[in-house]
Amino acid sequence: MKNVLLLLICLPSMVLSQEDPAEPGSPDEGNELLGTLKFANRDRLSGKPQGIDEHGNLKWHADFLHQPIPIKPSSILEMRLQGSVEPKADEAHQALLLLTNGDTLRGQLDALDENHVTLKTWYGGNLKIRRTMAADLEIQRSQRTLYSGPEDLDSWTIEGENDAWSLSGGALSASKGAGIAREIPTPDRSHIQFDLTWRSSLRFRVLLLSDDGETTQPDNCYDLVCQRRFVYLRKRWVTRAAGGSKIVGQANIAELAEKEKVRFEFYIDRTAGTIALYIDGRQAQVWTDENPKAGTFGNWLHFISEDFYPIQVSRIRVSPWKGDLPENTAATGEPEEEEVEGQKIRLQNGDVVVGDVGLIENGVLAVETEFCKMKIPVDRMRTIDLSQGDYEEPIRKKGDVRAWLREGGRITFRLDSFSKDALRGYSQTFGEVEFQLNAFSRLEFNIYNEELEALRNTGDW
Repeated sequence: MKNVLLLLICLPSMVLSQEDPAEPGSPDEGNELLGTLKFANRDRLSGKPQGIDEHGNLKWHADFLHQPIPIKPSSILEMRLQGSVEPKADEAHQALLLLTNGDTLRGQLDALDENHVTLKTWYGGNLKIRRTMAADLEIQRSQRTLYSGPEDLDSWTIEGENDAWSLSGGALSASKGAGIAREIPTPDRSHIQFDLTWRSSLRFRVLLLSDDGETTQPDNCYDLVCQRRFVYLRKRWVTRAAGGSKIVGQANIAELAEKEKVRFEFYIDRTAGTIALYIDGRQAQVWTDENPKAGTFGNWLHFISEDFYPIQVSRIRVSPWKGDLPENTAATGEPEEEEVEGQKIRLQNGDVVVGDVGLIENGVLAVETEFCKMKIPVDRMRTIDLSQGDYEEPIRKKGDVRAWLREGGRITFRLDSFSKDALRGYSQTFGEVEFQLNAFSRLEFNIYNEELEALRNTGDW
């Protein structure tokens, strides 16, 4: 018996010495989700999560073990879980709710009042979030979203040093010169948007419609180069044995010299060869490729940083585009707060409605303005301003974990119990909830231990 206890205590330092373990098998095997534990001493152990015992230890099973072993959570850095099929949502919209602690929840907006925001989710049922812990709410049309993230660093390809890019707080961060890319299949007309943050001076490139994610110099792509307020669009192409490179156009954008964070939006028509660039909702430039058929373009999206010019990329979204360019957001007349009181709702077409919100029934929100009563379909909304009132952050608890959703976003909660296919937790933000385990790509432990942050590859940019 003493020998068995000694084995369980010493196991992480005895059998976990390999840095690159073999990938676990199919997640359908035995109807159990497979994964890998990463320990604070950099050891790894593949296997299956089996729950939490009465002492609060994680029960873990590996193929070479006769029975699950207990592992203290204090020794675990993170648990990575293999992918599984997500249920396809048939709702008309998806709501992205940003919380005051940096978490992001996804679901369908089900209710909104002075005290709570309620999201209907497949992974946690109805989540009733305290309004004081909700910072921002964005509505996306589900059928119009091809990609929304970033959700996991593993789904991106890094060109350069592996530690050049990290994922933290829902943002891709570059600490040195390197590229990062992801393939996102898009139709002939597409809308690509993202938030870009930098410090002091902007030096940055973004590649559109690239045919190769392994290099920052692909044969075919549109390459937007940003050097402070000056930007230019270059096309590179190869057709059979011929090819070339040319400047499609350039622009001088004041916001890139005056700010340190903006939202980029590209409206791309492959057939017509047009690329429209919007900055913070304002049309900055529309370029036209005179020979769009030259070249064999792909679906890779790249972000490329330069040495000594750190950047962050967040709130990436790719969707189909119907072909009509939007009007400038700045041209939309917004009611002044001192004149009109109430909830500010920005619609997909740029219009703004301010009033008292009511119930949501069948995907339609009742709103009473100063002048009339109206009903607005939730999928016609773009954002709902939650900035009125006081904010607060949930109290940090021992045993909190940070769980990353496969579809994008993260949730922080105290982990109370664990089974083969579900886990239960508690947060001041939404109370007690049972989550589907297959909704998460990884769980981070000991998240308030600053000494372990460097091991998560999510260092401060």
